[in-house]
Amino acid sequence: MSDKLLSVEDLAIHYRTGAGPVRAVDGIDFSIAPGEALGLVGESGCGKTTAAKAMLKLLPPNGEIPRGRIDFAGTDLVPLKGEAMRRVRWNDIAWISQAAMNALDPVYRVGDQILEAMQAHIRIDRKEGLARAADLFRTVGIDPARLRAYPHEMSGGMKQRAVIAMAMALEPRLVIADEPTTALDVVTQAQILARLGRLRRERGMSLLFITHDISVVVQTCDRVAVMYGGKIMETGPVREVFGQPFHPYTMGLTNAFPTLEGAQRELISIPGTPPDLLDPPKGCRFAARCPFATDRCRAEDPALASVGPGRHAACHYPDKVEEFRETAAKNATWVAVGKRLGEELVEVAPRAPETLASEVLSIEGLVKHFDPGGGFFGGKREVVRAVDGIDLTLGEGEILGLAGESGSGKTTTGEMLVKLQDITGGRIISEGEDVSALRGAALKAFRKRAQMVFQDPYQTLNPRFTIERIVAEPLRIHGIAKGEELRARVVAVLESAGLKPAETYLERFPHELSGGQRQRVAIARAIVLEPRFIVADEPVSMLDVSIRAGVLNLMRRYRDTQGISFIYVSHDLPTIRYVADRTAIMYLGEIVEVGPTETVISERKHPYTQLLLDASPEPDPEVVKPPLESAGEIPSPIDPPNGCNFHTRCPLATVHCGWEGRDVIAAIADWDLAEKPRAALGTPRREGLSVRIPAPGGTGPARVLIDEIMRARHPSLAETARIEDTGDALMLHFKETPSPRRRHISEAHEAACILYPE
Repeated sequence: MSDKLLSVEDLAIHYRTGAGPVRAVDGIDFSIAPGEALGLVGESGCGKTTAAKAMLKLLPPNGEIPRGRIDFAGTDLVPLKGEAMRRVRWNDIAWISQAAMNALDPVYRVGDQILEAMQAHIRIDRKEGLARAADLFRTVGIDPARLRAYPHEMSGGMKQRAVIAMAMALEPRLVIADEPTTALDVVTQAQILARLGRLRRERGMSLLFITHDISVVVQTCDRVAVMYGGKIMETGPVREVFGQPFHPYTMGLTNAFPTLEGAQRELISIPGTPPDLLDPPKGCRFAARCPFATDRCRAEDPALASVGPGRHAACHYPDKVEEFRETAAKNATWVAVGKRLGEELVEVAPRAPETLASEVLSIEGLVKHFDPGGGFFGGKREVVRAVDGIDLTLGEGEILGLAGESGSGKTTTGEMLVKLQDITGGRIISEGEDVSALRGAALKAFRKRAQMVFQDPYQTLNPRFTIERIVAEPLRIHGIAKGEELRARVVAVLESAGLKPAETYLERFPHELSGGQRQRVAIARAIVLEPRFIVADEPVSMLDVSIRAGVLNLMRRYRDTQGISFIYVSHDLPTIRYVADRTAIMYLGEIVEVGPTETVISERKHPYTQLLLDASPEPDPEVVKPPLESAGEIPSPIDPPNGCNFHTRCPLATVHCGWEGRDVIAAIADWDLAEKPRAALGTPRREGLSVRIPAPGGTGPARVLIDEIMRARHPSLAETARIEDTGDALMLHFKETPSPRRRHISEAHEAACILYPE
């Protein structure tokens, strides 16, 4: 056991219910070596999180471990209880949960929470504990001054890094990370993963990374275990498993995932749903959905057997793997499985780029500002500049991708386009009509041609309505149909959405459907009015990889067959590349690049587009991306930067991009974070675009040091600043600079960057 830190053997975990035991985990085996990162991947409900919680004995009261062994450094964790298990948690095994906001107590300062975690396990006084917490914050790239912040005062990425710091507090040997980046945008995700990887290497700790996103596992882990229906289907080195899979389930997962760097290919989802673990099938858990299943597969459960050096797979036919890989790569293979299961899989033929005949939507100078209020004691009233003057068009039968980080204004833009939010300024023209002025009957008529599909179908479908009533409701509201005609329309649109036969869904409720089926219902509800355009806000971000392709293909089919236009809002560039004809990149309320999707991705003219592409994980095992550890965070929309909004994070920024006093303060904060001395400089104070820096040791040494600090941040920052000596301080002055306008790059391709001539 010396070469294994963790060894799980024949582990079974059941949940007691009134209907009998749910076999959430049914005899799994895997191991993790010291310093190794193992990815545990699979669809929702496959048992990933249950297995991880069992290692920390965090199962709910109805959870039990009827058999198996969890050997951690020579100790079986299964029989441990109470204080014995408490000594293992956090000291030896730490946990990073999926939602950082839920992991942090909202009424305690973050520093106090980290201190409490340490004091619960070791003897340490407050001063020493906070000093260690400050070191941890520096390690994960957070200013130690933020230890006094409450969770709501931190961004999502900062909160997740604080949780990582808390997990590192006692230097555990194993960290279990349960979907730690699922709720984050790609840039924040990339930074979190890079920090986690560096900490793992520096401290020699092991990592169990739980996710359904195989692209994250490919870029993060050494080995992977693919889980399905409570069992391990395949294990091995991560790039070998996804490059040359042995199990048909792994083949299906890799075929269903869009790529960013590789050649475009048609995707198709795995038909069917995971097995009911109250009454699991007798044979292979994947047999019902497998294109190669035989009577033996349905009768005999395959063992997890060796199929090569360091490779194991639970399949009866490893000798046929070459044939299986070739066949599984064809969409027709999975379409045949869908027909066998009575489920239609949407196939869409690729179409060549074309000139769009007419505009469905035209956006001119669109602005949306929110008033956050003046606070308890009044003072200056500020506005949140969520959308700050954008121009866009949407063509007939076009899918327009709208990409950007969280906080860039994508969702706010989408909601304004369908009149869920009023605009502050600008115009939205829909087929010659100014939407912003519509009221009453005219607004109701507009809603027939403008619909929205939301991110979470479970929260946007009425749980008390049947599927028939949910889809029929828009028809009733607009008085379009009733009686048999109404039912016929509902049946037709459900079947067009791939829910066949529709009669089997009409009387069911949302909770009785899978995530992918619920999202298809949401799309059917939007389609039933035959709208001119649909805003789809992150419609697949909460879905398993195995069913994302089906929803994306559905959008493409409605575009091709009915001429419906879509605005597809997402931070996931691989799915945007797969589904969108054109792409607009949005940053802090502005469109910084727009053009044909393949052009934007291949040429990536704006530095922010390059950052998004660098941050996007790649499922192709042949692509190795360098870690993106330091990319900063999106600025506050209450007080946006001078000049180009992206200059604070841009590696190509010039003296003309809008440097200002805040950037000098940020440079000093970075200097402090690196614990470099700066006795020659006092505390800086911002004065408009300028900054005043006291010089306690004289302005000469202060001038030399501040020049060094600014150059460490960016050479052009030092070149832009005009330094004034006031005797006891330095005043650094900067010019007010407008945000750059979009410049023509090539046909239909524009970028808002001064690197290109106007």
